[in-house]
Amino acid sequence: MAKSSVKFSNDFLKGYISKENIKAVKAEMSKLASMANKRITRLENANLESSPAYKKWVADGSVKFGVKGKTHNELQAELSRLKNFINAETSTIRGVNNTLKEMAKNTGIKYKNLTDLRAKADKFFELASKVEQYLRTVDDIASAIGYQKIWEAINTYTKESKTDLANSETDIDSLVANVTDMLSATNNKPINGWENGDDGWWFD
Repeated sequence: MAKSSVKFSNDFLKGYISKENIKAVKAEMSKLASMANKRITRLENANLESSPAYKKWVADGSVKFGVKGKTHNELQAELSRLKNFINAETSTIRGVNNTLKEMAKNTGIKYKNLTDLRAKADKFFELASKVEQYLRTVDDIASAIGYQKIWEAINTYTKESKTDLANSETDIDSLVANVTDMLSATNNKPINGWENGDDGWWFD
């Protein structure tokens, strides 16, 4: 959970808005909205639009947070939206970096620095998602394989073929067939001792 330095009332934390407390809660929501909007700007400036928290905000309409002109019901909905965004680990640059490091540890991605990791992670998970979609629609074996085997196959293929996922010219679509062929050949055979596991926590 992303940490906040702002202290809030019990009514605010419980998501309770009434005629008696609306003025105070709106003031607290304004502080939180300012914080959330600053996080959005920082993510954009750092080219971290691939952050799950940012992508969720975009999917919900890319509407900046705020309380002005909202009805009681709209304020209630905005309060929920604010808290969900602020509490998301990937709503901050530090949170994104920590999440990516944890992903690198779980997937085996090798990286030189955070810039290299960010570049590789975007391509890595784009490729993993497309491989999973292909296996599900064409071979119907995605569920049997699971994401961990897909990740391992990508690492094995990129290492053997000396493919640099951080290279902007790397064509992800052209790699899908190669990785899926590798996975199809090893279907039902654990890769490096991994059994079936599906940990798609970066995917939408």
